[in-house]
Amino acid sequence: MASFFIIGEKKIRPGVYLRYENWGLPPIAGVDDGVCACVFESDWGPIGAPSVVENFADIARIYGDGGPEGTTILPVEQFRGGARRVVALRLGSGGTRGTYRIKDSANPDPAEVIQLALLHPGSKKFSITIRPTLVDPDVTELLILDDTEVMERFTFDTPAGTDQVAALMDAVAAQESKFFTLTKLADSSEPLTVIDQAPITPGVDPVINVAAYSAAFEALEGFRWNVLAIDTNDVPVQMMMQMYLNRVYQGGKFVQGVIGEPSVGPDRVTFDRRLLHASAYNDYQVVYVGNGFVDLAGTVYDGWLAAARTSGLVAGTPSNESVTHLAITGAIALTEPLSNYDYERSIKAGMLTFSKSAANTVWVESGINSLVLLNSRQDEGWKKIKRVKVRFELFQRLSDTIEPLVGRVNNDPDGRMTIIQLGNAVCDTMVAEKKLLAGAYCDLDPDNAPQGDSAWFLVYADDIDALEKMYFAFKFRFAPEV
Repeated sequence: MASFFIIGEKKIRPGVYLRYENWGLPPIAGVDDGVCACVFESDWGPIGAPSVVENFADIARIYGDGGPEGTTILPVEQFRGGARRVVALRLGSGGTRGTYRIKDSANPDPAEVIQLALLHPGSKKFSITIRPTLVDPDVTELLILDDTEVMERFTFDTPAGTDQVAALMDAVAAQESKFFTLTKLADSSEPLTVIDQAPITPGVDPVINVAAYSAAFEALEGFRWNVLAIDTNDVPVQMMMQMYLNRVYQGGKFVQGVIGEPSVGPDRVTFDRRLLHASAYNDYQVVYVGNGFVDLAGTVYDGWLAAARTSGLVAGTPSNESVTHLAITGAIALTEPLSNYDYERSIKAGMLTFSKSAANTVWVESGINSLVLLNSRQDEGWKKIKRVKVRFELFQRLSDTIEPLVGRVNNDPDGRMTIIQLGNAVCDTMVAEKKLLAGAYCDLDPDNAPQGDSAWFLVYADDIDALEKMYFAFKFRFAPEV
């Protein structure tokens, strides 16, 4: 009977011995793009725990409409911009949950028998209905409503003589609620009081401050995403976001962030000051949106709201395409008129702006980030959103492809050649996808000899830029020569 052997093993008994190994190379990692992250204030939803959302319609279900500030529009705008998935996180700390005391129908003194507490802190207004169903009067239903929309429904059997307190408690225990918890206050032999859209006493919204944003950024770290946006124009928070992006980048998260400041309204920041702020970030991880636009419904997209839409554009545009002259869906006007000189100054300052096309559509003037002053390790390509995306994608796909082999191959010529082959395969794949020019390759670093458990490699790659400037020379003459 055949059995298995390991390399170097000498069996004692005669027989057939087998072993197997992988003769091919591991698969090349694919593109993991189009994922936005966002942090925002809301009057409902889980606090400090990111939710991975794949449909913009789920935002309202999970986080409501955001309350008076309405900042839950931020992840919705990321989807509108082109994000295929959003890692959403509600800001804040503390706050209280809304409550309602359910009573029995004892006459003349109804007793409070169950306390309903909303699942999340916040001031969002819900109402509750408890009534026999129209189909069967021996079945009672509990409804949680947001205005007139039924958010959740529980039914429980209540024929005559039923302990309705226990029946309701059992029904909710069997089907965990996404909106509330119940606590029994007292036993009762009386039926529950019938109520119709009774308001649940709202809670208090969590505290929002700089520390809340810092905690939110940290909570996002365990998730993979590409572009971050926030719901504030506050410069100290934006600067803290830049520090966070820089820190996680050093730890291997190849991410960008989009911010903005208002160009109109009572909080307007002057154009020259916006230019100054954009260039001060001087960071290829930070895209600074310097003006805004108005949509068909008259909504003004400015500051953080314009940055939210832009973050979706940046994340959702493949790295073999550019956001330069990418039209903004639904936009009909700009928030402020800018001259040719203003646009030139914006580009030099690393400030992304919107402009009008010859067809009178609103589009991105130039797909740039805030990097303006290069260091010795940087080239002009780092100033372009497209080229940063290509480079980040190369980093990520090479890392994802090679990482499973860490500790699995030997640091000998065969093991190192395996790594080189995989590096070349990643480069070849991105060449075929029109992200790198032909000739990209991986090789050993000739200046650093392998030793112990370490080996050094070089990757040579020319990422492809978009054709953005075309020059035509026209030659005329009075008459053709005879």
